Amino acid sequence: MCGIHLIVDKHNRLDKVPMERMLAAGRHRGPDASAWVTRQAAGRTVWLGANRLRITDLRDAANQPMQTPDGRFALAFNGAVYNHEELRRRWLPHLSFATASDTETVLHLLARHGFAALDWLDGMFALAFCDTSTGTALLARDRWGMKPLHWLENESFLVASSEIGGILASGLVEKRFDETQVAHYLAFRYAKRPGTFLRDIAELEPGVAAASEPQQRLREESRLFLPKRTSENAAFDTGEAVNRFGQILLKTVRRHCQADVPAGLLLSGGVDSTLLLALAHEAGIRSLPTFTVAYAGRDEAHATQDHRFARQAARRYGAEAHEVTIFEKLLETFPDWVRTLDQPVADGAAWLTSLLATEAKKQVTVLLSGAGADELFAGYNRHRAFYQYLKYHPLLRRTAPLLAAVSGGLGRHWRTGFSRLRPSAAETFVRFTAATDYPIDALPNLDVPGEPGFVERHLSAALRFDQTNYLPADVLAVTDRMTMRHGVEARLPYLSHEVTAFSCSFPADTLLKHGQKWLLKEMLLQRGGQPYVRRRKEGFGMPLGRWLRGPHGGAVTRFLENRRAPMFEWVDYTRAQHLLKTHQNATADHTNEIWALAVLAAWMET
Repeated sequence: MCGIHLIVDKHNRLDKVPMERMLAAGRHRGPDASAWVTRQAAGRTVWLGANRLRITDLRDAANQPMQTPDGRFALAFNGAVYNHEELRRRWLPHLSFATASDTETVLHLLARHGFAALDWLDGMFALAFCDTSTGTALLARDRWGMKPLHWLENESFLVASSEIGGILASGLVEKRFDETQVAHYLAFRYAKRPGTFLRDIAELEPGVAAASEPQQRLREESRLFLPKRTSENAAFDTGEAVNRFGQILLKTVRRHCQADVPAGLLLSGGVDSTLLLALAHEAGIRSLPTFTVAYAGRDEAHATQDHRFARQAARRYGAEAHEVTIFEKLLETFPDWVRTLDQPVADGAAWLTSLLATEAKKQVTVLLSGAGADELFAGYNRHRAFYQYLKYHPLLRRTAPLLAAVSGGLGRHWRTGFSRLRPSAAETFVRFTAATDYPIDALPNLDVPGEPGFVERHLSAALRFDQTNYLPADVLAVTDRMTMRHGVEARLPYLSHEVTAFSCSFPADTLLKHGQKWLLKEMLLQRGGQPYVRRRKEGFGMPLGRWLRGPHGGAVTRFLENRRAPMFEWVDYTRAQHLLKTHQNATADHTNEIWALAVLAAWMET
């Protein structure tokens, strides 16, 4: 619901200008109000600022930063806490509140109960909390990292902001590119966390609460952990599991739709988003605005069929359908879109989400999204492929080198899959997650537990790897950045604490024994969703490969043509030209590689 900013001036040298620059840079995250507070204590000055997007309690009294009546504690809060009314009743029953805002709830919880209160919050958040009497500052994020927070510290300052651009805008930090990120990015499409593409600027890790005290650098004080997955293959009743999950998710959807501003839904017509729509309908939420990418003309035959299924779902569940028609000429906006990125992320869904958010802002301020369902309920094709690999691992371990060697004569998808097989199960899955065939020099570590059996522990580790790497670094970063860029708050029901705990109550192999996301599919079938369950899984995409060969593709590919471009200090220019040439003459499909290179090259030129 906002952008937050913190400066700890260790030598009391700053005036208001750096904070005002940060607020100006973050205005898109909170266009409704901006303010800051400052206090001197213990030989240093703490500056706390916030850009507010009004979601809950629209009055000025709920503006931020928010302070306790005595002025001792101050809070800048970004996110939404869906159980904050229950928390008021349980932990603050005798307190008189000035607003109905969840920010005020969090402020008083932290003031009275400290770090422990963070574990009680069901929602998404990043926050900066200050004890202005001692000069102590606290930074914290939710356990999934749904809301961003970046920081930098040196001998003179601690600077933190929702976006890297906020830190740079302060004028206190030199912009320096971190070339060590290039190889990881080209393989996986996103930066290696907790680092960023900017040297010395780091992401506060999900779930971490870190404190900055006088005479001490920022340090981790506590951490919120994701629930530990059950490993026992205990017998369970499928119908009972579906019904229980239905109750949990119905309550979650109802909570996520609560706001003092209009709410809508990103609808793809797939299982995840359509189930949210069906449950919203079941909860009595009628005419919910939905937003879907559509294609016209010959593009319809080459793009996903999301819009066809979304139209059908909107009619079935009484939604107010809105479509954003995407066409090739929109590639001309590519340079402008890249300039909105804090750091490169080579996911075409980022661009599409930005276009959808632009349209959604005309109607709503809150958008529900199905993001997170694939990571929690084993929905990606790589999860199914890895499950099969594990079951036949003794055979594949011996034949993996041979399969990789003979895969050249097979179709592209088979060729890619076999080329990534390794005798090591852990290495195989990490290679499955790679978005392109770019050479991987240093593989991220897949932390495999010692117990229980081989299939279960490797599959559980694979799911956790996606949940702690791809999900926060790509999916969540894209969702937040592309929606908040347009003053829209994305909410993610599948990542609520109760849904997360329910998912982890099953062994990993149980999530796949009945097929990918079988729990969600069974729930949707009970609500008349047969067409959406039966459709083949498609990514959130566009006919980008064909567009790159067309008359407007040059708006993207031109960034790969200048040998003197900064990117080619670390990327092989000859290889990039080969990818581009073979793609454009249609002898090969290098869409993913070209997009990744173009995003990086364009970003480095901004």
